[in-house]
Amino acid sequence: MNFKTLFESHPEVTRDRHSLSFSRTARPLDIAGAFSRQGVVMLKDALPLPPLVAAGRAFSRCLQSSHAARGNDAGSWHSPWQVRDGDDFPAAAILAAVIRSWAWDVVEEICQSSNLAVLLKFCTVRHSIDKPLGIGGHQDAKVVDADLPLSIWIPLQDILPGANSGLGFVVPHPREILPTLPHGDVGADYVLRDPANLWIPPYRVGDLTIHSRFSAHFTTGYGTLSDRYSLEIRAMPRRAAPPAHLDPVAYVARRNGLPTVVEAASSAAIGAQAFLTALRMDPCW
Repeated sequence: MNFKTLFESHPEVTRDRHSLSFSRTARPLDIAGAFSRQGVVMLKDALPLPPLVAAGRAFSRCLQSSHAARGNDAGSWHSPWQVRDGDDFPAAAILAAVIRSWAWDVVEEICQSSNLAVLLKFCTVRHSIDKPLGIGGHQDAKVVDADLPLSIWIPLQDILPGANSGLGFVVPHPREILPTLPHGDVGADYVLRDPANLWIPPYRVGDLTIHSRFSAHFTTGYGTLSDRYSLEIRAMPRRAAPPAHLDPVAYVARRNGLPTVVEAASSAAIGAQAFLTALRMDPCW
């Protein structure tokens, strides 16, 4: 089975049957509780539109031209400091908006700390071209790193299941790494064992999801060939961050009650210094 067939057979998978979508009126404690139980939450209208719209246009200019030069029709993944639009780093503007949004209160509650490290080596800018995809899923604890407690996924355009590529989730999340196929996929049998536990949410620009390291999730693909741009951010308590994960890194803590980038570092070999400078100079600071 592929995702097009799944969507056509079970359109109900797009409904929030487990009450995992929240607005800014919800308490971070309640959102963190749902995250703990189910492994994923959606925050509606969490981010302001201007930096997202501008970043989406910048990603399109930068990434589509590079694909044309390489003859690449499958999309691509990039570190956030590698995507530069003139003197601007669009991913830095998005990250700054996230840190100053009410979504960051939720991240702090999930992490049980207001002193956090944004692990930029695990943050990803992605251009996805919607190709037909078979059913499968993965856990970040298996395919990224088991130390990372959560991932924040931010699409830069509306996501409509069946029309363009997005993310989907199996809920509730397990509490451990699942058995996998040789390439790290948890397999179609796990994903399809109960369609009532599948959630393929629509997104509007400004929405984001936060999923856990154990959340079994997947990229959808229906064959529409539409473009999708997104940014994935990974953060964890500073005190728990392994030293090997801290190049490059941005540290965020409260100053005068506001989350603020208080320190940042990158080795010369990584080359993220200009990105970090742009992050700390963003107008929202």
